[in-house]
Amino acid sequence: MDRQFDISLERAKQFERLFGWPILFIFLISFIVMLWTKAMWVIPVMLVVSMGMAYKGYVEYQVVRAFAEHAAVVQVLRYRLVDCWIRAASLFVLFIPLYVNEGAFILTGGVVALWSLTGSYREKKWKQRIDLHQPQLPTYLDILEKEEDAWNYHQK
Repeated sequence: MDRQFDISLERAKQFERLFGWPILFIFLISFIVMLWTKAMWVIPVMLVVSMGMAYKGYVEYQVVRAFAEHAAVVQVLRYRLVDCWIRAASLFVLFIPLYVNEGAFILTGGVVALWSLTGSYREKKWKQRIDLHQPQLPTYLDILEKEEDAWNYHQK
């Protein structure tokens, strides 16, 4: 388990270093260019961005799951993973109707906006469920910043 955790943590750090800011930059530039030119190449770019978001969510799930001690906490972490995948898929799906039908784009945009607006509520409820069963569970960022301390905590 120790080696598997070290590999997952190293992959998470490598993903953050290599793809964190470039993905955000590609997304913003592609969105601006798409609005100006209505270029069709934005759809594959958004597919790559959404796949990166889904992979990042999976890596976050793997890293934090190593510290989960209760089955209900693992279940909440799975809900977070599914939420991340839905956000990634909706980001990609949002751009397809823009070229096919503007009415469908508005409808899809409304669904994506509604999902995003309710995200803070879902996150608050998940945090409450985690705190109920395991209040000392470290966050993903805490684990990445203090990997030695976090792993030693898990061994106690």
